[in-house]
Amino acid sequence: MDQRDVPPRGGESPPPLWPRAAGSSHLPEHGGQGAHGWHDDIARSGAVDDAHPGVQQMGGSDDGAPEEAGERRRRSDDTKDRSGGGVSTFLRELPILILVAFVLAFLLRTFVVQVFFIPSSSMEPTLQVDDRMVVEKLTFRFREPRRGDVVVFEENGSPLTTPTGSDRVLRGIGQFLGVIPVDARDFVKRVIGVGGDEVRIEAGQVFVNDAPLDEPYVVFGDADDYGPVTVPADHLFFLGDNRPNSSDSRRSLGFVPADAVVGRAVLIIWPLEHWNSLTGVEHDLEGVPVPASDTPPALTPPPLDVAA
Repeated sequence: MDQRDVPPRGGESPPPLWPRAAGSSHLPEHGGQGAHGWHDDIARSGAVDDAHPGVQQMGGSDDGAPEEAGERRRRSDDTKDRSGGGVSTFLRELPILILVAFVLAFLLRTFVVQVFFIPSSSMEPTLQVDDRMVVEKLTFRFREPRRGDVVVFEENGSPLTTPTGSDRVLRGIGQFLGVIPVDARDFVKRVIGVGGDEVRIEAGQVFVNDAPLDEPYVVFGDADDYGPVTVPADHLFFLGDNRPNSSDSRRSLGFVPADAVVGRAVLIIWPLEHWNSLTGVEHDLEGVPVPASDTPPALTPPPLDVAA
């Protein structure tokens, strides 16, 4: 029972709850509420100050304020983690990104497209020294090389030295980007004859199956004669556009297996002033009979004059 509810005994007044001030005959007032103003003070001691929201006065408790403060701290920590974690995540993923880039480059170079560097003048004026050309590798998966196509092929034989694994990787990357010349075993030439064709050259004019070829790409002519020869099945006969300065099927290369073709040259990409497409010139020989034999006809010597 509250002391205030106990009735006074013998006319005695209850002891004061608060010390009396000197010369004062009443209890101190709190908040202008009279003798019972201390109830209001105690009640207000745990309230949130209206003038300063979010600030709690001493002696009380507010469950919502600490939770809000903790949530703000968590958000701040999350922001710091995200800002700092982005760089560390990128650094962790960088080796994977580099590996993926190398794999994609290898697949593109092997099966789709490759950039080649031109080191010689054998295809001038079509291809100049130091040109970079794009060779695509998809067309010949669906059709055979045709007369007039400009193609890259590999010569039969093995290299003089065996490159190490790292040498192959670095050279492959350089060749894909066109900054390292291709191996000496790779050639770029123009297809002149396919399997079964008979090829001969008379005073610089090329005949295929007795039909003269119109060759607008030849600027530097060669007056030499050659042939006739018959291209074996599944082989190709190549000539360079710069006829006097080309090592091709007339000389060191001979007939080249069709499966040695790497791809078809389609575009010159560098230098920019040489930018041009390489669609080739189609030599349509339909209607021209192809010799039935794969061997050239035997040459019959002229009869000798015998004196009577």
